[in-house]
Amino acid sequence: MAASRSGESSAGLSPETSKKVVAAIEESIPFYDQVNNLISFRRAQLARGFAIQMLQLGRGSVVLDAGIGPGTTSRLLMESAKPGLLVGFDASWKQLETAKSNLSALASSLQLVRGSFEFLPFRDNVFDAIITCYALRDSVDIPKAIGEYHRVCSESGAFADVDLGKPDNLLKRAGSMFYIRYLMPLIAKAAIIGKMKGNPWRMIIPTYKSLPTNNSLVLQMKNYFPYVEFKEFLMGGIVVMIGRRTSG
Repeated sequence: MAASRSGESSAGLSPETSKKVVAAIEESIPFYDQVNNLISFRRAQLARGFAIQMLQLGRGSVVLDAGIGPGTTSRLLMESAKPGLLVGFDASWKQLETAKSNLSALASSLQLVRGSFEFLPFRDNVFDAIITCYALRDSVDIPKAIGEYHRVCSESGAFADVDLGKPDNLLKRAGSMFYIRYLMPLIAKAAIIGKMKGNPWRMIIPTYKSLPTNNSLVLQMKNYFPYVEFKEFLMGGIVVMIGRRTSG
């Protein structure tokens, strides 16, 4: 279905690269939040909070955190929105185990599920809200993943994507690419030097290359969600997109 929709392409990682990205994320777990806040100039967490606010969640909502990682977004959701059920979803058992440990004090409304973004193991229209933070670009097939989020989103629900952005402006895009390819790995390495071997944050580079531009991603979102709100941070280097099935 995705190939027939306007504005879509085969954007996404190869299966081999996807496995390497999962391994890199697992390796980064002990310093995940610390380094990500550093390399994003603390905008990563700000964008998460903005997206949660825009979802306008009511108490008792059923929410999917797709790409839960170590539980950073889920903690914000639980503390601010008090969902009735929060489902944490990830491709990595290690990430799910870490999230379970990190969120143990808040676990009464938490369920954890492992699987693929392109084949969500959930019924149609089951979630009041879906949020994915810095994970959509890790998909093997980005348009198919968006289609799956649409499928499991309720008729009155919303889907929030928080991720790195690829500006359409060529000068801004060149600046973002230079930062991702050269400066970001140096900052991350300086933060972890003497604490761990290697630099798993270098795997952000191929995920960034696989991203469509910001406007192209908005168009792909609109293929499924008629109403899309778009906010840029860091001159388009981080984006928040909210897709709604209805104008309400």
